[in-house]
Amino acid sequence: MMEKPWFDQETGTLLLDEYVIEMDSYRRIVEDETITDDELIEQTQRVTSLLRQLEETLSPEAKAIATEALGELAVLNALQVKRLQAASMLPQ
Repeated sequence: MMEKPWFDQETGTLLLDEYVIEMDSYRRIVEDETITDDELIEQTQRVTSLLRQLEETLSPEAKAIATEALGELAVLNALQVKRLQAASMLPQ
């Protein structure tokens, strides 16, 4: 896998969201514009497997930072979902 920077060097902007559309898993799941329960389960398993691999390779210090960063990223994602729900009148 090619190493990609997490941040734009000029602007400091987080680039992870931009990488989503490049990922095979994303393109395959959204190509029919329907996200099934099986696809969500498969993606959950993919993420869990990768996080387990990552956890095994990190030092205790790096694991602590990664744990906090992933937790805060999850908070950010949850806040974005709440904002979208409020803006689009989606059921909550």
